[in-house]
Order: sequence, then structure tokens, then C-alpha cells
Amino acid sequence: MSGMLPVALGALAGIVGLMGGGLYVFQERLLYLPQLPSRAYDVLPSNFAGLGFEDVFLRSADGTRIHSWLVYPSADEAREAPRSTLLYFHGNAGNLAHRLPDVQSMVALCSCNVLMVSYRGYGMSEGSPSESGIKQDARAALEYCMAGGGDGAHISPRRLYVFGRSIGGAVALWLAHQYPNVIRGVIVENTFTSVNDMIDTVFPRMLRWVKRLNRNRWDTQSFIPDVRVPVLFLSGRRDELVPPRHMDVLYERCRSGTSPLCKVVHIEDGTHNDTWYRGGRLYYESITSFIEEAQKLKPQQQPE
Repeated sequence: MSGMLPVALGALAGIVGLMGGGLYVFQERLLYLPQLPSRAYDVLPSNFAGLGFEDVFLRSADGTRIHSWLVYPSADEAREAPRSTLLYFHGNAGNLAHRLPDVQSMVALCSCNVLMVSYRGYGMSEGSPSESGIKQDARAALEYCMAGGGDGAHISPRRLYVFGRSIGGAVALWLAHQYPNVIRGVIVENTFTSVNDMIDTVFPRMLRWVKRLNRNRWDTQSFIPDVRVPVLFLSGRRDELVPPRHMDVLYERCRSGTSPLCKVVHIEDGTHNDTWYRGGRLYYESITSFIEEAQKLKPQQQPE
């Protein structure tokens, strides 16, 4: 019996090693889910009343070709009025088409254009997703907007805002932290403090050691006190995936930091994926009033 113990321990160590190796190599496939439910677009913005759009293809710094939709009102008179533009960063699953009902309401109720960014490896974009790669994609989208959207017909570089849902909130806050002199404000919905904190939430205690192998940290809580632009937090209080306390922590750290305007709106019956729907007019009116208030503030200077 005593001879079996080293064998059993060796087998267990081998299993743990294989598990750790698999998690390290394939962790992006666990975090980023472009194939659920599909990478294929089943509808286009033009299928939604009141929306016009342009296909936009961007090049990230490493040469990866990224697909986006620039969505705006289809009526000419609505397009002529000064409008803000939201850079829209979605969650970790699906594609741009799945977010069109939400974007339709943003365009109609918030008087904005929306640049919907498809991360690398999602939808019609090339490459494979990773934290470092998605950050490059976000930069490319911002540079496109800073240039006025190509022909300058729909984007005012002085009215740029960033929106992010779930993991997109981590993207949005990171971009706003990097470019406070360009971005006028950031809106986040149901995002998390960090991926490591989410590992603590979803993994059993005995497996939380995998945090040591994580290279997709999205550690928003570490820098949010230094975000120097206005921030609006839209928190679904029945979020079953990201505990609402994550949004509470981010809000409190932001409020005590350098942001000139930090606001939170609770959608009491909002879950992880339907807060925008459950919130209804309150949700979109909160975005509209936030943009109006933030637009009155002077842009922040780039940090040293």
C-alpha cells in the first residue's frame, strides 16, 4: 500500500500539470467566445428601421484587419445635426449583429452615431483574440474616429465617447485611461474588476491557482482611480454572471480618483445580458444626460 502512494501522487501531479498546461495554452478559447452562437451576421443595420451604416475595415498596429460598422440615422436631416459618436465594445460572445436592437435604440434615443467594433477573431475580423490584440484593435478604432471617420461625414473628433458591456467595459475603460485628451467620456455596463477576480467567482477554491497562469488579466480596478474622463456605470443588480459588487468596487474607486464626473445608475431587475432592455428609457436617458453633462467639461490632458 505504501508503494502506491507515490504512484498516486505522481499521477495526480501529472493530471494537475496537464490541466495547467491546457489552461495556459487554450485560455483565450475559454474567455473569448466568438463562435457562440455564431460568427456569421444574420442581419445588417439596414434591416432595422431608421438606421444607415457603412462597413469599415481597420488595420491594427500588427496588421490585423478588423471589421466594424459605423451606424447612424438613415434620415439626412438627422445626420446633419451635431452628434456624438460612441465607440461600442461588446461582450465576449457572439458578433455585432446580436447587438443591433440595442444600437438601434442608442441611435434613436441618444442622438449619437455608433462605431461597432468587432474584435479580432470575431465576425468578419481576422486574427485570434487576446488582451494585447484587442487593445490594438481599440486603438485602431479610436484613430479612425480621430480622423473624422475617413470622409468626416459622420464623426466629430470633439464628441467621442466609449461604451463597453461586460469585457467590453474593460476595453472601454482602458482606452479612456490611455487617451483622456481625446475621449470625452466612458459608459460601462456590467463589467468586472479583473479577470482574476472573476476566476475567484466562477472557479472552485481548489482550482483558483490557475490565476497564476492567466495572461488576459483585464485588471481594470488597478488603474480606474487614474481615469481622468467622466464615467457612467450602468449596473444590472440581478447580474447572474458578474456579481454587481464588481461594479460597486469600480464605481467607488473611480469616485475617489481623478475622474471629473462619476455617476452610477442601478437597473434593479437587469441581468447580465438584458440590462439595456430592462432599463428601457431610463437606460438611454441616463446615457443622453451623461453625454450632455460630460460635453460641457474640458477634455483632460494626456498624463505624463
